[in-house]
Amino acid sequence: MGGWRDFFKRHKGALIAVKVLLSLALFSYVVAKVSPGNVWEVVRHADPTFLWAAAGLFLLSNLIGSWLWARLLRAQGVNIRYEKAAAYYFVGLFFNNFLPSNVGGDIARISDASKHATRGVSSVFSATLMDRLIGVVAMAALAVIASFASLDRFHLYAIYISIVIVFLISVGLFASIFHRGVLQAFEWPFRVLKLHTIEKGIGRIMDDLHGFRSERVALRQAFLASIIVQVSRIYVHYLVGVSLGVKLAAGYYFLFVPVLAAMVSLPIGMNGLGIREGASVVLFQTAGLTREEAFTIPFLTYLLSVAISLLGGFIFVTRSPRRALARRLERRRQKRADESNAVAGEGSS
Repeated sequence: MGGWRDFFKRHKGALIAVKVLLSLALFSYVVAKVSPGNVWEVVRHADPTFLWAAAGLFLLSNLIGSWLWARLLRAQGVNIRYEKAAAYYFVGLFFNNFLPSNVGGDIARISDASKHATRGVSSVFSATLMDRLIGVVAMAALAVIASFASLDRFHLYAIYISIVIVFLISVGLFASIFHRGVLQAFEWPFRVLKLHTIEKGIGRIMDDLHGFRSERVALRQAFLASIIVQVSRIYVHYLVGVSLGVKLAAGYYFLFVPVLAAMVSLPIGMNGLGIREGASVVLFQTAGLTREEAFTIPFLTYLLSVAISLLGGFIFVTRSPRRALARRLERRRQKRADESNAVAGEGSS
């Protein structure tokens, strides 16, 4: 395992370049298949009212998501004002969209929030990891409910099985926080295969999350907020579809959006570009949509998310001058204080 880690460290730049090229190649292939002219015809007739509603709902979902994260931070003893936590959260969204990595935004907000942590970065890391885990559980739970409601109408058994597997794994990881015996079930395959580094890594991660064992109220609040966030983001896709004149039952979105989210999270391409569009064409075509409609709904939703995340970019760019100004004012204040102390010392002598 150490050899693989050394390999990835040595060739990090090349691997990022491969991911970017792979995403661009996949995206170009999908665009060529759907015909850009037809895609433009679909987009050109979009109803701006529903697009604004989708953008507003996405913004609201991120404001709730930032509250969720701040609540988990407080449960770990990291007290940050909501407006500051929201600023960190939106900066993280910006980096998630503009860095060639799915975890760049998490690293950014962990770095920001750790300045307020009295127990070091581990408390912020565990809160951010719990935020991710609860999000997966909530999204998978909604997809499982949609699967059971759709069994008689849509015979998409491979999708149903995949959703149930993800749900069981995420719930198992969550349960292991309270019952450490459950964790052995996840560590056992790696122990058998003698992949001890992965086994120990899983153990360390769950040790970090173990601090939430006594924070059941915070976890219930966070799970409820996460359900609201996930439902909102599914309905963002639905509103985008409505704006395009697509008549598709909401149940399809509850099935397909979680699958797309899971595929985008895989460390294959650059933030899911190309993978998202290719998978959406395959999935939404099973519901009777044209290739162009199947491509446009998730891609236009992604563009809306990028537009909203620019707020985080603005916060990031403007806070550096503010910090520099604050440092200069502090230095001046300290200089005046030193001068006053020196004058007072001369007077007393």
